[in-house]
Amino acid sequence: MKKFMLKKIFFSSFLLVIALALAACQSPGQKVSEKMAEKAIEKASGGKANVDISKDQVNINTGEGSMKLGEDIKLPSDFPKDVYVYEGTIKAAIKSNDKNGYTISIETDKAVSDIKAAYEEKLPVDGWKITGTMDFGTSASLAAEKDNRTVSVIIGLSDEKASIVLTVAEK
Repeated sequence: MKKFMLKKIFFSSFLLVIALALAACQSPGQKVSEKMAEKAIEKASGGKANVDISKDQVNINTGEGSMKLGEDIKLPSDFPKDVYVYEGTIKAAIKSNDKNGYTISIETDKAVSDIKAAYEEKLPVDGWKITGTMDFGTSASLAAEKDNRTVSVIIGLSDEKASIVLTVAEK
């Protein structure tokens, strides 16, 4: 099970690195960059990939899921309604077909402690049971469970902004 989770984390991280690199590739050679990224992802994943670079976004779709990265990213329409999403700018949205999982990256100018407190308050209202929390001052995390699903919230401070990584998946 750990090996499977590490593989998924590695693959998601790989996609994120490629997407970040592609975001800087706005040029006349954009289509070439898209094709090169598609080939790299296909080689790493063993499946088909579609990469689309627009002015402010990078969209990656594979058989394993999808990823959107950039400006003005919207929450996926099928994101679970019973999972609180902190107010801020969504910078990345990843949907994994495996375990019906989502990972959302949010940026806000709020304090780490305020964000953590909001999740500790809001998740139980929607029926989630908090199973663990940690607080390190400039970063914090919490985990929760409901039925056959888990939620993980990781909050960190970077360049005077807080970043929230919200992950939801089936057990």
